[in-house]
Amino acid sequence: MFSLIAVVALLQVTTAPPSVYLFPLFADGSAGGSSYRSILQITKTSTPNPLQCTLSQRNTSAAFAGVNENVYSADVIDAGFSPLAVTQVTLDQSLPFEILRTNAQSSLKTGYVKLSCPGTVQTELELSLSDSAGNKLGEATIAPALSGKSFQFLIDKRDGTQLGFSLTNDSSIEGQFALIARDQFNNEVDRAYDVIEPWSQVSRFVDQMLPLPSNFVGSIELVGVSGGQNYAVGLQYTGTVFTTVQPLVRDTPLPN
Repeated sequence: MFSLIAVVALLQVTTAPPSVYLFPLFADGSAGGSSYRSILQITKTSTPNPLQCTLSQRNTSAAFAGVNENVYSADVIDAGFSPLAVTQVTLDQSLPFEILRTNAQSSLKTGYVKLSCPGTVQTELELSLSDSAGNKLGEATIAPALSGKSFQFLIDKRDGTQLGFSLTNDSSIEGQFALIARDQFNNEVDRAYDVIEPWSQVSRFVDQMLPLPSNFVGSIELVGVSGGQNYAVGLQYTGTVFTTVQPLVRDTPLPN
């Protein structure tokens, strides 16, 4: 009986689904005299040893430098609209954590990344903005996103702040997404639609889709692709100062 229990327990461990962490925005490179760098921090928090993790990039293929200046390449394994590039990261007793930094030397490209590990890790993504001389202008932390259908952000434009968003469609389904603006009384004032491709990400400022008044205060709902795996994060800019905004995630859109 003990042997049978041991075998069943082993099967449960070895067939457990991987821990997956998705970041809806990943950027690397230079444009218009500024450059963006992405820094992924990963700390081993589970028992598998060594812990072999896979980092998948979509629409980017940035290489990384680690804490010991180890170079991690990104191998492109398929083509298409949003190519997939894969990097292997191993954590063990001698390297229980890793900090992966892109070099921001190429032309700016954006996409999304997904970290998959056979055990749990603590992870976050830092996005930094620098000027042409390499002086850091700002940085923000992006936490692993939750999957959902509806993503709601509060918006306050009275001090010139711009709200943006990054929406990821981590599925094989091409579809339509919606952006809906509501005032402080939750009354709909405007909406717009656009299309997102499979395995891809789109980033927009709200003003690019909805021409809201400069003093607008209310909420923005982002409704993802029906039947897809949707993730989102907000970006709030005031001049060159920026921060990330976490949405309220729902499984169903708000009623009309």
